[in-house]
Amino acid sequence: MLSNTTFENFEKDEDSILIGRLIKILGFCPKNTKFLKEVFIYSFSIKRKNLNQNYSVNFQRLEFLGDAVLNSIISHFLCEKLPDKKEGELTQIRSKIVCRRNLNEISRKLTITDIFFNKSVISDNILGNTLEALIGFIYLEIGYQGCKDFVHQKILHTYVNIAKLQNEIFSYKVWMIEWSQKNKLIINFKTFREIENKNVITYLSEFTVLECGIKTEGRGTSKKKSEEMAAKAAYFLVQKKCRKNNT
Repeated sequence: MLSNTTFENFEKDEDSILIGRLIKILGFCPKNTKFLKEVFIYSFSIKRKNLNQNYSVNFQRLEFLGDAVLNSIISHFLCEKLPDKKEGELTQIRSKIVCRRNLNEISRKLTITDIFFNKSVISDNILGNTLEALIGFIYLEIGYQGCKDFVHQKILHTYVNIAKLQNEIFSYKVWMIEWSQKNKLIINFKTFREIENKNVITYLSEFTVLECGIKTEGRGTSKKKSEEMAAKAAYFLVQKKCRKNNT
């Protein structure tokens, strides 16, 4: 059995390894390593259950700040990169960049998973949240310009393909609504709550375009997800009809 002193030394070594990994991701050595350790290590440490609450609050505050700074930097970047795009188009492209799925993927590529010794706490959302919190920390440490350089070098120029994003569909529901308005068609969404058992609640959405004979269904754990699944199925039917008409 480890003595208290040995165990404390082991924890210090463990923390040092994680701090080293954080610094590698940041690309610079921060002045406030104590705060860095508290927020990004202690917040997810099972060993410090009684202390975690305060650290989690700081993590959430940094996440809030990082989200705002990230949106500001990306908005500026898109305005310069795409001078001919309108506000709505810029908003959609920015949403594709900062959507939870994309931030989670970027976090993995930045090796943010390496700062968690306890892999059981890692979820899809926690990775994106951690990236936003890191950006908030960078902003406090080296200011807006330094944070902008980090986002440009480590994220935008490395893991974001603007040309590809412009062709990706961000929301099938939005696409179907815009398509129906363009073609002067009436669409209808109906969503119902389903209870499969006491612990799992699902939603069933029905999507119809009567003039085209389109009727699809989608299920999900939320109304938003079920509607998106129904709209996605309708989108592929529309694409199939278009290809058929063009042949």
